[in-house]
Amino acid sequence: MIRRLPVLLAGLGLAALMLAACAPAATPAPQVTQPAGDTPVTQAPAAESSRAPAPTSAPEPTRPDAGAVRTEAPTLIPPTATAPGQPPTQSASPTAAAEVRVVEVEWPPRLRLGDSDSVRLSLFPSAGGYTVTTEFPDNQVITQTVAVPRPGGYELFGLARLEGVGFDLAPAAEQVLPLPPGEPVTWRWTITPRAAGRHRLTLDVRLRWVGPAGAREAQLYSRALTIQVASFLGLTTGQAMWLGILGLMTGGGVSVAALTFRLKPRPAGPQPNPALSVEPPPGLAIAADERALLQTLFRRYARLVIENEFRSGYSGARTLLALPIRADGRADAHTIVKLGERRAIELEHRNYETYVKDTLPPMTARIQDEPVFLPPATATAHAPRGEGRNGRGKAALRYTFIAEPGQRPASLREALLKDPDPALLLKLFETFGPNWWLQRRAHTFRLAQEYDRLLPAHVVLEPAAGAPAASLGPATGPAALRVKVGDLVRVGRFPETELRQDGKSLSLMGQPQPGEPPLRVRWLSVRPPDGAVARVVATRGTLLREAVAGLDLLGLPDPLPRLPAWLAETVAGSLSTIHGDLNLENVLVGPGGFVWLIDFARTRDGHPLFDFAHLEAEVIAHILAPQSAAAQDYLELWSLVADDQRSATRPQPPALLAVLHQLAARCLANPAQPREYHLALCLACLGALKHANLDRRARHLLYLTAALVGRAL
Repeated sequence: MIRRLPVLLAGLGLAALMLAACAPAATPAPQVTQPAGDTPVTQAPAAESSRAPAPTSAPEPTRPDAGAVRTEAPTLIPPTATAPGQPPTQSASPTAAAEVRVVEVEWPPRLRLGDSDSVRLSLFPSAGGYTVTTEFPDNQVITQTVAVPRPGGYELFGLARLEGVGFDLAPAAEQVLPLPPGEPVTWRWTITPRAAGRHRLTLDVRLRWVGPAGAREAQLYSRALTIQVASFLGLTTGQAMWLGILGLMTGGGVSVAALTFRLKPRPAGPQPNPALSVEPPPGLAIAADERALLQTLFRRYARLVIENEFRSGYSGARTLLALPIRADGRADAHTIVKLGERRAIELEHRNYETYVKDTLPPMTARIQDEPVFLPPATATAHAPRGEGRNGRGKAALRYTFIAEPGQRPASLREALLKDPDPALLLKLFETFGPNWWLQRRAHTFRLAQEYDRLLPAHVVLEPAAGAPAASLGPATGPAALRVKVGDLVRVGRFPETELRQDGKSLSLMGQPQPGEPPLRVRWLSVRPPDGAVARVVATRGTLLREAVAGLDLLGLPDPLPRLPAWLAETVAGSLSTIHGDLNLENVLVGPGGFVWLIDFARTRDGHPLFDFAHLEAEVIAHILAPQSAAAQDYLELWSLVADDQRSATRPQPPALLAVLHQLAARCLANPAQPREYHLALCLACLGALKHANLDRRARHLLYLTAALVGRAL
């Protein structure tokens, strides 16, 4: 019973609030206001003439406060002869008398939408004194003294009309009442507003004398009334009341639920386990923020033994092979840990869920958990300068790993350097091809839309001062970029920025225009530009020229001048799920030659030949280049591949290239037209020149490959 007492009290309080909300408001008694003094009366005309003077109208006074009474000076309104049809002729008439009356108008200055109120107009005789009466305390009352001529032989009537476009009026027609001498007369209207806002009403009173010679009319009084109509969210009073009741009931229900059930506190994010011992091998350094991430990802364990590191392409991410050990000394299965920039890790997990999770073969590596990142305070404390303190930071992702006891896994680069067996490439295609590259659909695209991302940035900028000659922003298309080294430009705000591997510059990504790739800018500062002035330090052309400086083409045509034309070429190809970064470090080799993929940060729907062209450029730079004594020997290998032959002295490298070409041919839109793959290979080889970790021989072979393949295009 004691436990239910708060619930009963809350229910009683809710009922009381509902009854209070539904109770009608009390109507106060009318107020009687006595004017300060007598109002002077203007004398009536001496007699009726056949031609009456024009009526005189008083100016509109300033609006008094609600409930106030305003008395205006008297006005003499002689009759104006009006003849509906034929004006009557007046014979000799007796002397006209003038009756002094007080016009009293009462109206509501404010209304709520959905309510109705009344407007009152009264004519009181003032001969025996006059007392102003306000029927409703919130209403506004004004008075004015007028002289009403009463010529002998005529019967007098008052005609009153109220008009306003923003109201429904009742009655809407003109009201006609007789005006007996010495007796008060009152007209009333009911008004209902149609919409919220400030509205005007027009009140007119006319006199009509009816006699033997006909009828005559004259205006006695005219006034414009201002009414402010209020509304809550455009609702009427009834609607607002029901909305209030509904809100009251909802709030009461939530209160009762809060009293009855205790809400569970929201669990905090994972915290690092400082007791976890991270044990890297000799020569492998672990930064403070990376150590904190590992202590968060493996917080349930006592030790984490790092056995190996795989180079994860060129993104700067780190891929570690680790063995988690429990507090009792039992070791769990080996696992792969990916450490990288938080945005890239989150993108990799999202791409895995979208493109990879449901298409992988049963025996392959899978992401085990959600990405782990450090809490803000911890990230700031452990982040190197330029990372966590500017809103970025690192995150970690965990993959399953398949291995045999005592057998260390290897990357595809390590496996091919040890034994350049093309069977590993065939195994890779057999594992992922049926669900990825072979499930194609027709797709026509401009080559730059798929392959521009492999090439260096379009322009490199550094902050500067001066008068810019041009401007560029996220909507600038690469084709419209006309700048050279040394130019000053104004740089707009780019929606997508990423800290580069050097920690000192940013990669800015624009918005793709129709038929074009997005503009990519390397910004030599960690503070994003927002209308800043910058100097052009390099362009894509100058960056590629620096990469091939001093390299001999051995008589082959230079492919760099043809690069813009290749990018603008339209290809009738196909579209499928692709890895997007199929380098030799993202392919792992396990027991029995089993292969699987990691790093899905760039997985997407794209040109299937993209993966094979990128992988062939990797094989040339990291497998063939270390084994080639001279550039001329490499060209001979290419001739053997073209002739589908084997070299007696070095048969393996040509076999690798030959198998890659065979796999790519299976993904051509038209197998009889290899130009589709040759274009992709040229761009992949030229794009690989941008990587600073390539030695001179690797860059030379890539340059020669682009020249050799491009010669036939």
